[in-house]
Amino acid sequence: MEKFSSRFLFENKKNVPEEFNKVARRYDLATAFSQGYQDDLNRSGNLLQLKGDELVIDLCCGTGKSTLAILPKISTGKIICIDNSEGMLAVAKEKFSKEIKEGKIEISLQDAMHLNFVPNSVDAIFMAYGLRNMPDYDLCISNLHRILKTGGQLVIHDYSLSDTWYSKPLWMFLGYGFIVPFCTLLSGSSTIYIYLVKSVSNFLRPSQIKSLLENNGFTNVTIMNQPSWRRPVLHSFRAVKK
Repeated sequence: MEKFSSRFLFENKKNVPEEFNKVARRYDLATAFSQGYQDDLNRSGNLLQLKGDELVIDLCCGTGKSTLAILPKISTGKIICIDNSEGMLAVAKEKFSKEIKEGKIEISLQDAMHLNFVPNSVDAIFMAYGLRNMPDYDLCISNLHRILKTGGQLVIHDYSLSDTWYSKPLWMFLGYGFIVPFCTLLSGSSTIYIYLVKSVSNFLRPSQIKSLLENNGFTNVTIMNQPSWRRPVLHSFRAVKK
């Protein structure tokens, strides 16, 4: 029996990491069957325009698929992979054992709402599929702005339904017709995937995310739509700290 219902998770997002712990070992398998999953992350990672010597936070890194999108761009710099799910980070530690020994990657268990960084200390932040799970979007973005250096970059990669009339029906069809049954079969748990569908349906629209970033001191905000069927439901946002 599931400990939490999807409705409970939506109302109490602090419990989301515990549900991710349950599916951590099979998470990569489930996402491997999602068309374009890694390619989409790679495109978003390219938006950071990294030079290679930066200190980069991969926020809500999960098992490290988002890390793979930016790792080839780091030469002398460092990536700090942060997540609040011990199970997901355990998989990431195994995946990047070599880079961790080399000091190129650091794994850190932290709550994204309460990051342990001093102001103006980070060059870039990559946040994939994370903002939607935050209990307070405004406070989260404000905190990210605080720890970034002036001129620092933020890229957010997340499901966000466009204003087109068909985006929500499409998402509901994909979510309940494919994501929930298929990922439940692979992972053995349905709660986190039902929560995924519901949380996306109630998440900010792309224009609202753009305004959220601008209202918290970010400039040069751009929106990139992912290709194919993901175009109306999956977007990337790049912003720069003034």
